[in-house]
Amino acid sequence: MARHLLDAKTVEKAKPKAGAYRLADGEGLFLFVAASGVKSWQFRYRLTGKPQTLTIGKWPVVSLADARKHADDARRRAGSGENLTQTKRLRKAQRSADASATFEAVAGKWAKREARRNEWTEDYVHEVHASLANHLSALNALPIAEITAKLAAPHLRKLEAAAPDMHSKVRQRLRSIMDFAVEEGLVGTNPIPAPRRRKRVSERKHLAAVVGREGVGEILRAAAKAEVGRGVRRAHQLLVFTAQRVGEVVGARWDEIDLRTGTWSIPRERMKRKDSERGPHVVPLPPRLLATLRAWRDEDGEGAIHVCPSRTGEPITREAVEKFYRRGLALSGRHSPHSWRTVFSTWSNDAGKEWDVIEAQLDHDVGGKVKVAYDRGKRLDRRAELMAWYEETVHAAREGAVVIALGRSRSSPIR
Repeated sequence: MARHLLDAKTVEKAKPKAGAYRLADGEGLFLFVAASGVKSWQFRYRLTGKPQTLTIGKWPVVSLADARKHADDARRRAGSGENLTQTKRLRKAQRSADASATFEAVAGKWAKREARRNEWTEDYVHEVHASLANHLSALNALPIAEITAKLAAPHLRKLEAAAPDMHSKVRQRLRSIMDFAVEEGLVGTNPIPAPRRRKRVSERKHLAAVVGREGVGEILRAAAKAEVGRGVRRAHQLLVFTAQRVGEVVGARWDEIDLRTGTWSIPRERMKRKDSERGPHVVPLPPRLLATLRAWRDEDGEGAIHVCPSRTGEPITREAVEKFYRRGLALSGRHSPHSWRTVFSTWSNDAGKEWDVIEAQLDHDVGGKVKVAYDRGKRLDRRAELMAWYEETVHAAREGAVVIALGRSRSSPIR
């Protein structure tokens, strides 16, 4: 039987002092006496080795006997690894009269408004919702008014340690959600501090990319051996051999791909440049990739819609591909899905390929809108030649060989 250190008389006569203090009853239960004289019961325990404190209630509303019963229950739950403070906060949220003011509800309204105002594509809407579910779901049941910087910090720090690139995106989304809550009158101020301003530089920021032949070969060999879902693996191959953006790749549909002509027509609304006069971005598919796509089509069957499906049948998210690069391939800060555009541009330019053909493949401006539309068909054959050369160069890098550049090159081959 547990030996207790306090009795009802001692609790009643405990007087305030210049500073707050605690009186131990044993086994983690304490009477906390504030400098103001207010007395409350606390249960102290450890969670994953770190000290935690659960406030049970104020004396005399909660008597010594009742405090011991609460402590017994808390001790049992803490022993099973439960975070008692988080549980208490969640229960309080569930009792909240205004269920529409939970973080989850407010975040949902924010996403709906932002999607409408900024004309988000369907795949980007899916990406944002997936990000909120993966990184901020621990806040879902909490009233928006209870969200503080201190409460959000552990979740953001954990993400920063695991995925620095994703951390900045999630942090910005959290700030934007809290700004929305301020506008709706649900909170007075945004508790999430703005990121520290960095010194402005005139040069355009370039994303990191591995462009050396040996480094690219290592990435390709590692990706081939990695255990990853069908959708992400397919997206990886499309990124490598078409040099398109990850947002354009994950949303690929079979009705956009003409396996007879070997072209992929990406709708303009899914492209970074959305001006309708440019028309869909037509991407020539190099020979080996085209053969692979035909095999995928046979595997999926005629009723399939998405080229890169998730387990649910919906298209995979951009985040799923980025996570594969960060964690599955351990490339965080070195090489991302977007980096293949840099590899393609660097290798093609170094091999003396035509600049305007390279830029057209990347859907960059190579003249006014009229010139872009006029030259589209003319450049397609030249882009097909370029992508066939590039595909062989990439495969050679994977095998550790060298491809000799032929045709319209102006300089020596890539070494």
